[in-house]
Amino acid sequence: MPDRSATARHRNRRGEGARLRDELVDAASRLLEDLDGQEALSLRAVARVAGVAPQSVYLHFADKRELLTAVYTVRFAELRDALLTALAPIPETDGAGRLSALCHAFVDYGVANPGHYRVLFGTAGTPGWEPTAGQLPGLPTIHLLIQTAATAGAPDPEATAQCLWAGMHGLITLRQDRPSFPWLPLERLVGTLVDAHLAAGR
Repeated sequence: MPDRSATARHRNRRGEGARLRDELVDAASRLLEDLDGQEALSLRAVARVAGVAPQSVYLHFADKRELLTAVYTVRFAELRDALLTALAPIPETDGAGRLSALCHAFVDYGVANPGHYRVLFGTAGTPGWEPTAGQLPGLPTIHLLIQTAATAGAPDPEATAQCLWAGMHGLITLRQDRPSFPWLPLERLVGTLVDAHLAAGR
């Protein structure tokens, strides 16, 4: 487990409060990568990792829920940006191509950013706090998947999107949890997953 001990931190100059806020969000995100759910996160621990006094957290966040919302906002926006970037060069009329690009981008993000992925899908929305689309601009990732599945001609876009999401999540997490298994190349596995769902709609 990475060392989360705090190091000495210089006081922000006037006008640098935004930087401290970003540092607190980053500290909370790093802690969530290792902790077992958001319930285990404490504002005191976040302050310690950021190298500030606990009361400094309250200058930017009223409570833990507000801090968590900020963390998830940043991470979901990163994921959504990655997905939109993958879709950008694919014509709107190429539904199958867009669905394939979207799924490959989702899995690539999860594999390349295992800690961030765990924050998004291992701690966000645990019992007691369900973020809304209004709170998190990037949360409707599943909605983007549904829209793309519809464009690809899936007869039941919502069911297709949920099955693809579950399959992609399995590929990401199982590869992390069972690294010794002789996995086939990710590109081949994701392609098989998408092709199977598209074939079902023909």
